Amino acid sequence: MFHAMTHTANIALVKNQFSHFIAKVQNGDSVVVCARNKPVAKIISIGTPENRTQVGFDPGVEIFGELEGPFIPTDQWKMLAD
Repeated sequence: MFHAMTHTANIALVKNQFSHFIAKVQNGDSVVVCARNKPVAKIISIGTPENRTQVGFDPGVEIFGELEGPFIPTDQWKMLAD
């Protein structure tokens, strides 16, 4: 069984060994980047994004259009004020 690890490193080390840390991320690990030993960022693999449109939905439901943008075109927003 594979267990991902979290590595912690200060900015200077990450900067000097960037390829090394990116290789770790590509292998499934994550890297917490610190500034003066305080965490400021986390590098993780983007991997294959999960399909959020299928989680918890009836398989028979079809979704048409963009779920993350506005439903009504911005040039028609004025109709909402009336």
